[in-house]
Amino acid sequence: MVKSPVSLDWFQRVPQPSSLVFLIHLLLFLQPRESNSEEVKVIGPGESILANVGEEVEFPCHLSPYRDAEHMEILWFRSQASDVVHLYQDRRELPGRQMAQFQNRTTLIKDEILDGAVILQLQDVLPADQGSYGCRFLSRDDSFSGEAVWELEVAGMGSDPHISLEGFKKGGIQLRCSSSGWYPKPQAQWRGHLGQCLPPEFEAITQDARGLFSLETSVVVQGGAHSNVSCSIQNPVLLQKKEFVVQIA
Repeated sequence: MVKSPVSLDWFQRVPQPSSLVFLIHLLLFLQPRESNSEEVKVIGPGESILANVGEEVEFPCHLSPYRDAEHMEILWFRSQASDVVHLYQDRRELPGRQMAQFQNRTTLIKDEILDGAVILQLQDVLPADQGSYGCRFLSRDDSFSGEAVWELEVAGMGSDPHISLEGFKKGGIQLRCSSSGWYPKPQAQWRGHLGQCLPPEFEAITQDARGLFSLETSVVVQGGAHSNVSCSIQNPVLLQKKEFVVQIA
């Protein structure tokens, strides 16, 4: 029986089990990994929120996927992080860091903070509150930082229009219509009994210290020509209006 020579080089080329394990671990280690800051996102209320003047608006923010945020810093801000709307840090709120216009007007709801979900309530919305907002989460070890931004739009319906009889002018009857408390700047329209538009003789719009608009407008109608005359004032954002109708002889 002839024996074939066996080369020792063949055994040397066969990877040993320990070498295979080392090679697998090395390949896994060299694979690119995503950091926590890429895996976790901050979800805000959306691109835009509409709030009514004098009412309350909520700014909900949460982490996705959900994770404990009790020991994180959570900041609500205006257009930049230095404009502090509300700050939660070291498991407590810091009202002294707020901008003056937001002091005593915010409430933090943190019932679900262990799941990474919080809500900031802003009371008594004003026209000056309109603009850009954001919320930012920052972990204690700086391993995660993320934020979400959105726009707050403010609108307000004013008082019911009031029509007064000013007297006779230019062979007709002069009527004056007034209303206040609107935001943004309202639009007024006079109409006759057939629904036709009546050109105003005069119109003035003023803005008070709170940013709300008042409007006065007048029209001259010929006596007997228009049995019913209406004054309507519309909010251009809400597309809602208030109207007053007066009957003249």
